[in-house]
Amino acid sequence: NAFGMYREYPLIPTHNPDDLLTLDNLSDITAPQVVTDAAVMHLFKQIHTHSANTPSYFPFANSTIFGLMNWMWSGSAMKSIGEMIKLINFLKSDDFKKEDLIDFDIRKETAKFDASLEDTGLKKGPAVVKDGWREVEVDIQVPTGQAHASDSDIPVFSVPGLHHRSIVEVLKAVLTDSASRYFHYTPFKQFWKPTPESEPQRVHDEIYSSDAMVEAHEAIQNLPPEPGCQLERVVAALMFWSDSTHLASFGNASLWPIYLFFGNQSKWLRGKPRTGSCHHLAYIPKVSSI
Repeated sequence: NAFGMYREYPLIPTHNPDDLLTLDNLSDITAPQVVTDAAVMHLFKQIHTHSANTPSYFPFANSTIFGLMNWMWSGSAMKSIGEMIKLINFLKSDDFKKEDLIDFDIRKETAKFDASLEDTGLKKGPAVVKDGWREVEVDIQVPTGQAHASDSDIPVFSVPGLHHRSIVEVLKAVLTDSASRYFHYTPFKQFWKPTPESEPQRVHDEIYSSDAMVEAHEAIQNLPPEPGCQLERVVAALMFWSDSTHLASFGNASLWPIYLFFGNQSKWLRGKPRTGSCHHLAYIPKVSSI
């Protein structure tokens, strides 16, 4: 490219997710707008003109759109445009019926949903909670410094309250999400050649441009294919991280979570809180020192 950067792929990639990136994907900072006196006067005249003759949902076409936009851009800042699109698509579908909401109570329905999840957990084993979370008890063999005839003779310490999720289910959820279109599934080696005469220099900036991922990708291409499967075979670069997390400015409340990140995603996207790139896998309970 114009900066002298180029890539070497082990095979032709099916797509380049970098072609889909824009500045808005990489930054949450809104470009500053310069407000002039003329712009303020124009806005004042516009409000004054429409205040008497324009309906209350101005500048939108109707009160329905006004209500949706008001919900979207007020209250919690955790709502996203993507989730709003899902809501609109449902409201447009035949499944949505206005009359079904006459006696709707969000607290009552949420309690009903929680109860159904608990019932499912009681029938299938460990307690199942929202998003595939399970609570289990872990048995740890405690060394005593003495010889034991068999493993069954070793004292066991039971630790309750380990919350965890299936890694496979997290993989399925992430790889079917729209955000995965920015994932690099074909690794490459990247080089920088500032001038035509200079020697190329290797650029190490992402997991998917590392030797390890290129080698792993080539290894799975050389494996015997699954019978009848024509799907592309790729590497999911899983990055695990764990550390104690303090939950409050005062007091001793804390958790010890295990996180999962995907190395197929650029670090510039992973570093943005709004991308939801950090996936929680488990919460390790604290045990007494006694």
